[in-house]
Amino acid sequence: MQKRLIEKLAENKRHMLMSEIKKKLVPCAERGFTYRFADLSQSKQLLELVLSNSIPANTREVDALEKTEAKQLIWKISQSYVAYDDRDVLLFHQYSSEIGALISSFGKCLEHLDGIFECIGFDKGLLNHSFILVEPKGQFGLCILHTEYGCEVVYW
Repeated sequence: MQKRLIEKLAENKRHMLMSEIKKKLVPCAERGFTYRFADLSQSKQLLELVLSNSIPANTREVDALEKTEAKQLIWKISQSYVAYDDRDVLLFHQYSSEIGALISSFGKCLEHLDGIFECIGFDKGLLNHSFILVEPKGQFGLCILHTEYGCEVVYW
């Protein structure tokens, strides 16, 4: 009985968190942003891979970025990824390790950066509110990770 109750509570929490993310993305969805939730285990594995620094990538430390500066940097770096506009990417958010990241096209994520930054709470300056976009097989990624001393821009 207790095991069933624990499972039901976990399921309810998952649904509540998914609803919260969906609610935050309503303005984006109304303007054409399409997404779905990724498999939880895939999300966890990919996030662990990114955060472990085991992917050879271009990395540079920068001072803490405001949203406007971060978006400009993302747009500048993304110019090298134009061929990937239609490719699916995982977009991580503060609850990705509990409900899975979001899957959308790279181009749609760039098109809706303002709403995505609001959804992930980028301006909170915490690691779990970082901007992390990664191709499902890890072939390319574009991240602005909040660190203790500022931000790390990571892309490959």
